Amino acid sequence: MNKLKVVGLTALAGTFAIGSAQAIEMTASGSAGFTYSSADSDKTQNDRFSFGDSITLSGGGDLDNGWNVTASYELDDGNSPFDDQTIAIDTGNGTFYIQTAADKGGHVRLVPNAYGSASYSLSNGVGTETGKHLADGVTGTTNLAYANGDIAGIDVVVAASPGAVGGTDTSIKLKKADFVDGLTVGLSWGDINPAQIDGGSTEITLSAKYAVGGVTIGVTDTSIDQDAASSSDVDAFHVGASFAVNDDVTVSVDRSTADNAKQAVDEEATSYQVSYSMGSMSIKAHLTKADNVGYSSTNTDENKAVAVSFSF
Repeated sequence: MNKLKVVGLTALAGTFAIGSAQAIEMTASGSAGFTYSSADSDKTQNDRFSFGDSITLSGGGDLDNGWNVTASYELDDGNSPFDDQTIAIDTGNGTFYIQTAADKGGHVRLVPNAYGSASYSLSNGVGTETGKHLADGVTGTTNLAYANGDIAGIDVVVAASPGAVGGTDTSIKLKKADFVDGLTVGLSWGDINPAQIDGGSTEITLSAKYAVGGVTIGVTDTSIDQDAASSSDVDAFHVGASFAVNDDVTVSVDRSTADNAKQAVDEEATSYQVSYSMGSMSIKAHLTKADNVGYSSTNTDENKAVAVSFSF
């Protein structure tokens, strides 16, 4: 009899467990694609083809107090097993995030780009400084953030990465859309590795973009103040423009310069991109060239790539 009771209770517990699992419905979305890339002829390259694929599981629900909680997990090749993980708690007065490998703590960057993010296209195999100094900010493995899309008409994001090397990275990002008709402006500040006596840095970025018709023009100016006396302060300037030929085709060009206080020459990178979309398929290509790589006047670099992706 006792054995029967145990079996019955076990089955009942299983029923409740199944019911709880069904209470939160997870949806799946994903993408698949491949990229062909090629660099300078003087570089040794392995397989020039690479796959880009991911599956994102997401779901959520409302709490009794009216808050909404959502969670998403991205399964991506080369990660074990997740790439991005995010839990978002929308309180109705802003949203709190805990996440990995996400960009809430990144600097505001408004330069348009047809291939991908501006920092990605500039650092995708080309240059050492121009792309890097457009992609700093809170970069710890796990980030905490609070975002409010309307504080006096301004988008505000405050982020921190506890346990980052040397201490807790922090950043504040402000963005104002339609500052005037068609103009968006942004300001961001970051205090990176503040617990280090030497080796930390303070970052300030100003960015703006102006859109009229199918044309968008953007600029980003970043200043990095290194704490260590042996390090060099860096100023990076990024400017670009994109043109939407129609609903499916966009072309863009952007140029970035990194000025190191202790170097005689500036590193410069120029990127040309194009994108074409057809339903769930997109084709993108870029050609990026860099001069004075590593602040050496004799060092040049080049990278080009074509990426095809499908969303489902």
